[in-house]
Amino acid sequence: MSLTKDEQTFWARVKALAQNNLGQASYDFFIEPAKLLEITDHNAKIYLDNNMHRDFWKKQEDLIKTAGFEIFGAEISFSLYSADDINLADYENADKVAETSELQETNKFVTSEIKNGLNHKYTFQNFVQGEGNRMTLGAAIAVANDPGGMYNPLFIYGGPGLGKTHLMNAIGNEILNDKPDARIKYVSSENFVNDYVQSSRKNQMQEFTDQYRTLDLLLLDDIQFFAKKEGTINEFFQTFNTLHDKGAQIVISSDRPPNELNEFEERLKSRFSWGLTTDITAPNYEDRMAILLNKVDEMNLQVPSETLSYIAGRIDSNVRDLEGALKNLKFYANTYHIDTIDIDTAAKALSNLESTKITQDKDISSQRIQEEVANFYKISVADMISKKRPKEIAYPRQIAMYLIREITGKSLPAIGKEFGGRDHTTVIYAHKQISDKMKTDTSLQKEMDTIKSQLK
Repeated sequence: MSLTKDEQTFWARVKALAQNNLGQASYDFFIEPAKLLEITDHNAKIYLDNNMHRDFWKKQEDLIKTAGFEIFGAEISFSLYSADDINLADYENADKVAETSELQETNKFVTSEIKNGLNHKYTFQNFVQGEGNRMTLGAAIAVANDPGGMYNPLFIYGGPGLGKTHLMNAIGNEILNDKPDARIKYVSSENFVNDYVQSSRKNQMQEFTDQYRTLDLLLLDDIQFFAKKEGTINEFFQTFNTLHDKGAQIVISSDRPPNELNEFEERLKSRFSWGLTTDITAPNYEDRMAILLNKVDEMNLQVPSETLSYIAGRIDSNVRDLEGALKNLKFYANTYHIDTIDIDTAAKALSNLESTKITQDKDISSQRIQEEVANFYKISVADMISKKRPKEIAYPRQIAMYLIREITGKSLPAIGKEFGGRDHTTVIYAHKQISDKMKTDTSLQKEMDTIKSQLK
């Protein structure tokens, strides 16, 4: 029994979605060997050549549902089978997809995604708005509503994992929803360089210019990596001019503002400033909680709010690290068959995750940390390092000890010496007190956020 044309298209779409959304290793190991047997009563029967693959496939409901709605306009459920359940010989032709031009036409979804480079997962609807990205989000929505308008180019800068790529893809997806025939390309700077080098090497520069200079929207990610690549920069300069002159929208991201791209020519940096330059900063505690709540919903993960609060207090870097922590936590809980993910479980699961640790910065002095903590709690540094023990002095002293240990990495005796010659055991006690309190005290987590932001 062979697959129908719609079943073939459905299965090709499932594989395309998997390839776009999963790592290559996961795709090769779990997805590629699987076979679609048939679809009956809106249920897809999927054969796995290894029974151990079941747990992975049970989590791929989104792939099946998305492909189902796109191909059949209906929700498709799925059932998993292995050699223990059925005789594959009964379906020996089920997984063969005819390589005909007609079937290639049905794979238009795959071609479209490869062509424009957009990740359909990134939308404005699932972008978590916060204090550090509100202006950039507003600018991105404005560009999507009026491409080629007043914010052209839109230049977004900020550190890694803060949502620049998400917003760029959201712009492309929003415009594509309104204008399905729009010529859009999202490309990383690395891939732009590769396209340019390959086209130049093969004497196919006309194809390159035809591809990039006829776009309605160019989304170029991480332009800072163009540095020292003069040929690529010159080509991009010409592409930029051509697109801008004809009213095409350009969106660029970088890890720094245009005026700090020191290895770029002034003529190009000045063009980046023609439209709007906006930045994204690290999320504060409330934003991190909102992001975590959004991510646990996406991952279908049950995590108590106090555990999420602990994670939000420990990880103050970016969205990517927060998502990585949740994935780590989920893997840990599945591995040890833990149903209730409490704070102790989270602490163990994330103990070796670098992103949960405050980044050490030896350029920040102990004195600077003491001053910032003293200013925040409205006491003097002299009182902090004195022998005084009232709570209003002892508590900030413990926080200062904790931060010096975390940020500078100094030894315990060295820290004790900077607090009036205290014994290292006092520093150990202070560090443990604050570490334990950080797990559940949201007020302290917010206070730490504020102090650390003053130190940057």
